[in-house]
Amino acid sequence: MSTHSDVEVRTRSVPTAAALILVGFEPLRVLHRDHGGSLLVFPPAAREALDSFLTAKQRVDALLEDEDARR
Repeated sequence: MSTHSDVEVRTRSVPTAAALILVGFEPLRVLHRDHGGSLLVFPPAAREALDSFLTAKQRVDALLEDEDARR
């Protein structure tokens, strides 16, 4: 049975992949798809780092949106 914690992390986003590499994760492989381009595949252990990165990105996006709304 598969759980969320043992599912590979797949991303097409360069900033997301760079953030995972920066904290020590290396891509396991490149997954080529017929539609939508290729994906980088990271180990399941990268999930927590991915979640942290996405949370930080959401905060930054919200800060910028709030500032833009004030103008």
